[in-house]
Amino acid sequence: MASCMASSLFQKHLLLLIALPIVISSSPALRCHDSIISFGDSLADTGNLLHISRSEGRPTHAGFLPYGETYFRRPTGRFSDGRLVIDFVAEWLGLPYVAPYYGDDGGRSAADFGKGVNFAVAGATALDAGFFEGRGMGNSVPNESLGVQLGLFKELLPSLCDTSSEFQSSDKEEYDPSTGCLNWLNEFSQYHNEQLQRKLNHLRELHPQANIIYIDYYNAALRFYESPDKFGFDGGILRACCGGGGTYNYNSSALCNSNARVCDDPSAYASWDGIHFTEAAYRWIFKSMADGSCTVPKLDISCPSLAFE
Repeated sequence: MASCMASSLFQKHLLLLIALPIVISSSPALRCHDSIISFGDSLADTGNLLHISRSEGRPTHAGFLPYGETYFRRPTGRFSDGRLVIDFVAEWLGLPYVAPYYGDDGGRSAADFGKGVNFAVAGATALDAGFFEGRGMGNSVPNESLGVQLGLFKELLPSLCDTSSEFQSSDKEEYDPSTGCLNWLNEFSQYHNEQLQRKLNHLRELHPQANIIYIDYYNAALRFYESPDKFGFDGGILRACCGGGGTYNYNSSALCNSNARVCDDPSAYASWDGIHFTEAAYRWIFKSMADGSCTVPKLDISCPSLAFE
């Protein structure tokens, strides 16, 4: 899919998954990171289980001394006598200790996650609780799996990352003059698609009896942006038909709804709401799929009576 459409990427935030190697390429002087986002279990939990257990009336032993006695001089919910690896990472980056998602620590509000947030919960598993319940082990596993933590992260993401700007740049050299799209973002999409095709080739080798077809939305749609007039998109190729106003009629906080600004003729636009295509655009993409020009390998679904409108 063409990357000049609205996207949401998370920049300048360090994500830590305590279970995988941690590679950091910054120093306090460089300040390469603005915040830390952490996932995991008791190795990284800075207080989540403590707050969960208190709210449920079943205090955890990490909420009592001698836990925390070495550094904090009080129990903080950390399963240690003091700081964890994530605390030393925060100190090294010159950032505050990462606030637990379910409560405050040292007076910080649970809603104040501008410098980071920790979703790690002691006892959390990679697989969801349902997996263990089906095997008779559900009572011993908290429902705070990695999937749950990632779900909470996705809910919180809009407040952590302002996407209202479509990554606009004041440097005209960063844009492709033929499409008006940011070069680096489209290059990222191209790289993703290359890696996807490599994986599909591997799957074809593993399953030679399967017919795996790669449909290249990116290049099928890129034609619109290079030559919009050829496809009847004269409403402004980068503008959304339905949206919240602005240069591209797109605003992540004012999406397409009954109160949005809607164009008179959607068929003159490739973008419907700044993220998705219009029917007219999807029709052209389908034609590219049907004639095999954007599929790998070529897809032949033609028959004598098939005609395109």
